Amino acid sequence: MVERRPVVDLEQVKYDGLFRMRDIFRLVNDWMADKGYNPIEKRAHESVTKQGKQYELEFEPYKKYTDYAKGVIRIHITAHDVKDVELTRDGKKMKYQKGSIIITFDSWLETDYEHRWEAQPVFFVLRTLFEKLVAMPFLSGHIKGVRDDTLHLKEQLKAYLNLEGLR
Repeated sequence: MVERRPVVDLEQVKYDGLFRMRDIFRLVNDWMADKGYNPIEKRAHESVTKQGKQYELEFEPYKKYTDYAKGVIRIHITAHDVKDVELTRDGKKMKYQKGSIIITFDSWLETDYEHRWEAQPVFFVLRTLFEKLVAMPFLSGHIKGVRDDTLHLKEQLKAYLNLEGLR
């Protein structure tokens, strides 16, 4: 059975102001490629209401550390009351969106994700002993890697949104 060890739980970035959804999408995709995560887009939904557009995006990229452990990060982006705005900068017209955005981060370390240690009860007991006595230093390093990656992405998105807000 896959065992999930929570690493980061419900870290959020909230922002009201100008941004570009395509730039946020591109930043997340570029970050996943740079850090070696396999991109998984779970959900992408856009709807139009009287107040403006509503966006909901969810990514669950993962990174295999070994055949036994992999790190997973869930990135949930929700934007409300988004309206298109056209600004002139340096003589060029640029399209932005104005609204509120909430980005939520969760991450965890999955062990035995290939279900290799479930075949017999003896293997389950051996896996438990193996994790407690041998693998814990390695797993703690992977947990630190997932935490660092999650917080790095959070800071990258926060920096982008703060930069857009200053323009």
